[in-house]
Amino acid sequence: MGHQSCGALELWNYPTWLRDIVPQNRDGADITDRVDLPALEMYGDDIEQLDLLVGLMAEKKIKGFVISETVFFIFIVMASRRLEADRFFTSYFNEETYTKKGLEWVNTTENLRDVIQRHYPKITEKWMNSSSAFSVWDSLPNTHNPIPLYLRIPH
Repeated sequence: MGHQSCGALELWNYPTWLRDIVPQNRDGADITDRVDLPALEMYGDDIEQLDLLVGLMAEKKIKGFVISETVFFIFIVMASRRLEADRFFTSYFNEETYTKKGLEWVNTTENLRDVIQRHYPKITEKWMNSSSAFSVWDSLPNTHNPIPLYLRIPH
């Protein structure tokens, strides 16, 4: 067994030889569909009958991510709508609503690891070596970057 990223839900309950099948059309041309063929065959090749959760677990993951393309788009749409609709991030994001310490926490927190470190420091000291709470906890941490996340230029 190797390491698996936290939260990686996958549909691997069918035999190994079915996982590596390259689907083909009747004329023998490869199908480049990103949905796993065995999961789709269970529903009579009707993608509309495929349950969303089953379909998301069967969909191939984006390289370097633990989620599929569909989940990524759902997350982006829902997260942006949630932030736009949240009055505490829009009209009430001020010193009248938040304490000075609360505003500092919101403006300096970069990831979930920072939140865990702030509230449960013994967990991060003893168990979490990684830079991210979503990666394998005993992996090596990234080097510290003093530039705030919102000012960094992507590579």
